[in-house]
Amino acid sequence: MSNPRGGARKSAARAAPYGIVGAASAYLYYTAAQIEYSARAGMLGPDFWPRLILALTIAVCLYEVVKIFVLGQSREIEGVLGGMIDGAAPDAGHHAPPDAASATRHPWRLAAGIAITVAYVATVHRLGFFITTVLYLAAFIAIGGYRRWRVTAAVSILGTLVIVFFFMKVVYVSLPLGRGPFQQVSVWLMQMLGVR
Repeated sequence: MSNPRGGARKSAARAAPYGIVGAASAYLYYTAAQIEYSARAGMLGPDFWPRLILALTIAVCLYEVVKIFVLGQSREIEGVLGGMIDGAAPDAGHHAPPDAASATRHPWRLAAGIAITVAYVATVHRLGFFITTVLYLAAFIAIGGYRRWRVTAAVSILGTLVIVFFFMKVVYVSLPLGRGPFQQVSVWLMQMLGVR
């Protein structure tokens, strides 16, 4: 016979990370709403994107909390944060599925990911956002073990173009252009995308 209190405790434990993240996001949303700026016609204020992202975060957290309490403890409905917590602190009574139990860990991939992220930050101002991001995405995909180089190249280049267009044309965020010949590549790319 199942214990209703034990089930409620498990639900509360699974919902707690979402409650914490949601509450923190709500506080940050309130803080972002206090940003003072001179509004310009036809331009989004500096508070728009932070508030949008925080609002989406709050909505996702509320959805996860409701899902946990309404649908119960099924593994199929476990959210992202719950999965991360389970992975970080395994429960002695919990039996992982066979495919998860047999998964091989690759600590060198973590170290390589950290290394290329540090290299990205160190070189983005010299090489420019476009070139550095293309190389970073390609390297990250390769470190993850994906070996279809044409797909990797397409995803890295097209993904970076979408990011550049979005930030420079839609959000009006200035990205590093690089120096010397790298700056010329960035300027040419901006002209191709119609960014001024």
